[in-house]
Amino acid sequence: MVLCICFTTHSAYAAEVTPENATKILRERCYRCHGGAAKEAGLDVLSLSNLIEQRGDSSSPSAFVVPGKPDESKLIRVLKGGEESYMPDEGSPEAKEMTQEEKDLLREWVAAGALFPEVKSRRFISETDILKAMRDYLLSIKADDRGNIRFYTFTHLHNNPDVSDLDLRYYRAALSKAINSLTKEREIILPIALPGTDESVYVIDLHRLGWDRRHLWESILGKYPYGLKFDFIRDETQKQLWKDVVQFSGAEVPYLRADWFVLTATQPPLYHQLLDIPETLMELEAELNLNILDNFLEGKVARSGYAKSGVSKQNRLLERHEAPGTPYFWISYDFLPRRAKGDLSRFPLGPQFEHNPFNNQAFDHDGGEVIWSLPNGMQAYMLVDGKGARIDAGPIDVVFDRSAVLGTPKIINGISCIYCHRNGMITDFRDELRQAETLGGAPRDHVLKIYPTDDAMQRVVKQDQELFLRSLEKVVGPFLKVGDDAKKLISEFPEPVGKVAEMYSRDLTARAMALELGVEKVEILQAKIDANRDLLRFGLGTMTQDPPGTLKREKWETQDGTSLMQDVASQLRMGLPYVPARSAGTP
Repeated sequence: MVLCICFTTHSAYAAEVTPENATKILRERCYRCHGGAAKEAGLDVLSLSNLIEQRGDSSSPSAFVVPGKPDESKLIRVLKGGEESYMPDEGSPEAKEMTQEEKDLLREWVAAGALFPEVKSRRFISETDILKAMRDYLLSIKADDRGNIRFYTFTHLHNNPDVSDLDLRYYRAALSKAINSLTKEREIILPIALPGTDESVYVIDLHRLGWDRRHLWESILGKYPYGLKFDFIRDETQKQLWKDVVQFSGAEVPYLRADWFVLTATQPPLYHQLLDIPETLMELEAELNLNILDNFLEGKVARSGYAKSGVSKQNRLLERHEAPGTPYFWISYDFLPRRAKGDLSRFPLGPQFEHNPFNNQAFDHDGGEVIWSLPNGMQAYMLVDGKGARIDAGPIDVVFDRSAVLGTPKIINGISCIYCHRNGMITDFRDELRQAETLGGAPRDHVLKIYPTDDAMQRVVKQDQELFLRSLEKVVGPFLKVGDDAKKLISEFPEPVGKVAEMYSRDLTARAMALELGVEKVEILQAKIDANRDLLRFGLGTMTQDPPGTLKREKWETQDGTSLMQDVASQLRMGLPYVPARSAGTP
């Protein structure tokens, strides 16, 4: 029975209290900060299990939602006007848009039992199903084009009823954003849903992405912990389909799990390999036909310096360049604590170099982040040390990731930057150096020349942001702007790559493990584990407990020649592990 209430004022949610209306409010008013990777306070408002989870001291546990008891539900108490009253966050768009009627509806929803919408059942798609769809697709195109066709699968997620349709949209958007952030081609390239797979498998063309050069697919496979080959399995139909797909595509393993790819390819070393990011800042300058120091001397830069930023407790300086090789180029200068020449108000005219006429007023920095626009309008990133050498991660005493998108405060090049710069260039900074009045004469004149007014700098950064957002709309809009979300601005959605990173890192349940192995029923996998002493020695006995335990993702995919997932699949005779050949001298 659905509880219905009516309001006298106009509201999108005034008609009735339903699971659909309640979760729509949660999605539109709470999810941006409390969902996916942006799980502030450990809260994911679109996860019922997370909402009702008992938290705090065992002597006085509490939950965000206690079904049937709104007065005991923290979610209701913290809403503006409630007992504790501090949400939505003051100044946020949600605080401006959320109505009292919506708050009342959430309260009545909790009182009625906090029911979530029923998940529509999705048909189970087997390994045979996806291989048949791949074979049919390869046969439908020209023979000369088949060698560049590869596939990404979400089938294990599609088959899992714990994964919502909304989550699947974010997975697809993340794949599209990842591949378009890893190519130097000018065209935006959307992954194509493979017919017959209910949008659980997607097609890409290596040539269109520029990945047919430098053996990039083989580099990706070299990191892949889920690769299986089906040459010697008992299922003759699946075996033949596998051989056909391998033959037509010319790849030893022609498809990858998309969620693994999104997480792994946006981190070094694959991030650097796929984008061919050079090893030094000087090489990048040459590639983009840019000279940072000459631009500084000629006053052809726009700078903004301030005492504290979102990624550092020290001074930070941002510098923008125009270059023939990219629509915009930004570099930051970051500092260790207590750096003698890290006080930008006294030393605003760095860095120090041989022909710098202002070396007495030049800072001495310890690293920086480089951002430039790719030909398709997405952004590329590079982290460098104080000498301009490329690094994989920023030292946390210089910069740190407040969001901890990968569970660590360390800023990892690629994925940390993609998540932080979800809308492109960040605009919430204000220069503190132009008006500092600490220098005089020629140094002061040069400060005024290269440190524009805040209004002028904001116009430039917003112009760059808009360029990125136009491309982002084309890249993820087809996957996110559907149904009730069709009219939302693209900047209003959570960042999809970070959201996938958060979902991917969750511990594996017994059901998730079964589906990742292609086993439809968890009971079948549990019975196989009980009957196989080798699987028990792998530590999988916990999956047969009542209730079943969980398994850490890193244990499932850590490779020592083969991964645990590959070993389990081999024991179950579901396929042979794919182990990439290593050339002589390769560790």
